[in-house]
Amino acid sequence: MKVLGGALAILAVCGLGAIYAFWPAPPAERPLQIGGDFELIHESGRLTNTAQAYAGQPLLLYFGYTYCPDICPTTLLDLVTASEETGIDEVVVFVSVDPARDTPAEVAAYTDLFSPRLEGFTGSAAQIEAVKADWAVYAARHDTDVFSDYLLDHTTLTYLTDHDHRVVEVFKSGTAPDVITAAINQRFGAQ
Repeated sequence: MKVLGGALAILAVCGLGAIYAFWPAPPAERPLQIGGDFELIHESGRLTNTAQAYAGQPLLLYFGYTYCPDICPTTLLDLVTASEETGIDEVVVFVSVDPARDTPAEVAAYTDLFSPRLEGFTGSAAQIEAVKADWAVYAARHDTDVFSDYLLDHTTLTYLTDHDHRVVEVFKSGTAPDVITAAINQRFGAQ
């Protein structure tokens, strides 16, 4: 009987530990120490500074690339859907991590597939690397025999910023649009 009681106690502790490990973290009370404004080439072909172009507007920002076969299009569709349901005037931003292929025209054609509200950015390899470093974004080329062209392994998080473009919340890939909408409305006071 002692053995059975001890085993049950161990299982209970392990079960509580597993619940704690997978419980979502609460939203940050203070902005995270990543992110910030940047200057890249907008899909229109103009060099654009986000501090000036989107002053006072929160950003919902995702890093990806136009040749992405799965996660990028799904995530961008979720972000556009979430944004359409908020009571906030946030800007949905897509930043390419593939400057070799993603020209402004390529980015514009890609973002137009999702919504005219989706703003796309690209730049030189050096510009993109600097922005990736500021936002703690990983991206690396991945050659495979399955696809005729290379893929990129990359961070699949979405960043929500405050009005000063400081990261205040991060959503993992696959977060439902209604969850993102609710988080934006709650954080910025929309009803």
